[in-house]
Amino acid sequence: MKTNQLQKNISTEWQRIRLGDYLLHDPDYGINAASVEFSNTLPAYLRITDISEDGKFLTIKKTSVDHRDSKKYVLDDGDVVFARTGASVGKSYLYDKNDGKLVFAGFLIRMKPNTQKLNSAFLSAYTHTSKYEQWVKETSPRSGQPGINSVEYSDLILSVPPLPEQNRIVSVLETWGKAIAKISQKIEAKKQIKKGLMHDLLTGKKRLSGFKDQWENIKVGEIFSFLRTYALSRENLINDTSNNHGIGNIHYGDIHSTYRSSSIDLRNISVPQIKDVDFKFDKEDLLINGDLIMADVSEDYEGIGITVSIHELANKKILGGLHTFVLRDKSKKTTENYRQYIFQNKEIRNRLRKIANGVSVYGISKNSLSKMLLDLPPVLEQIKIANILTAADKEITELERKLHFIKEQKKYLLNNLITGAIRTPETVSTKV
Repeated sequence: MKTNQLQKNISTEWQRIRLGDYLLHDPDYGINAASVEFSNTLPAYLRITDISEDGKFLTIKKTSVDHRDSKKYVLDDGDVVFARTGASVGKSYLYDKNDGKLVFAGFLIRMKPNTQKLNSAFLSAYTHTSKYEQWVKETSPRSGQPGINSVEYSDLILSVPPLPEQNRIVSVLETWGKAIAKISQKIEAKKQIKKGLMHDLLTGKKRLSGFKDQWENIKVGEIFSFLRTYALSRENLINDTSNNHGIGNIHYGDIHSTYRSSSIDLRNISVPQIKDVDFKFDKEDLLINGDLIMADVSEDYEGIGITVSIHELANKKILGGLHTFVLRDKSKKTTENYRQYIFQNKEIRNRLRKIANGVSVYGISKNSLSKMLLDLPPVLEQIKIANILTAADKEITELERKLHFIKEQKKYLLNNLITGAIRTPETVSTKV
């Protein structure tokens, strides 16, 4: 359904309600973690950390719980739970029976809406509006960590239409939700296909037609030189700049959490800029297209040696930053597009982990990295491999753009439908 198909329906009126008046009984709290025993039996234990930002149950963190009084904490259809403390305060989860049998933790508050008056999915959708986010911001401040108790949640005032219109709104939003889920699944499938291609092509397990020459086993230090990096803290950097003026500085944290890609196209991405306009540096350390930036530390094992490749610099001036290595091909043995995939090779990732040191934080030394062996195909084969993987990347990127667009559409509808700025026609199906 297109947005412009939604029309005003003024035959019914909305009313402002107090949430507590639309519940079957007072809100209740979950099981305190100190009183539970974990086991391999059901039900699973739902914690704040098991709820994603979009209100989904993260089954990857599923932990079973055994408790003699767990029955009264088991979630039922229509139950909505809210986080009551900490950085996640205000986060909500609408129970989905497909998530299995769940009991909820003590830092969560359960609401049982009277479904003859209030559609639980409508309430859940309301908790993702900017209006609700503002309410959480105004209500949660405490002398210690943020918090919202059951009385405050019960006193939440929201505007609701009659139940038939609530159902229509939910139907519209779930239509967009299904589209989002479908594209997300497609993206994941494409990523798995690319992962298989990378394993086969980057390890030489499968050779492309026409290529039979032996691959070269060569040390990193024989291929790459290491540029000087400039270890500036976040306090010395400015975010959200175009880097058309001044000096950019890529921090290891950006590699781990911001870019989330093996390649950075500087036409579309900005990097933090150094605050000090008189900052002194050696011009020879400025990045050029095709340079690799590796994070030399990681807080988890999977993030060891995460690397990005720089492209489309134009006139931008950028330096490697805190906890990074900058690698530049001095040997002409690698091509620019292939280079970005070298350290994504599964076997190379395993070699990086083997040379890492540390307990809670893992680090790689420049000396150890220099001695690590790489397996390089001939240049012409590199070009062919890079073309295949780049095509896969472009396909994923296009799907991710489409996903972002549909999410923005849903966000717009969410904020306007839930507040009554847009009304649904009575002809909208309420079957989901």
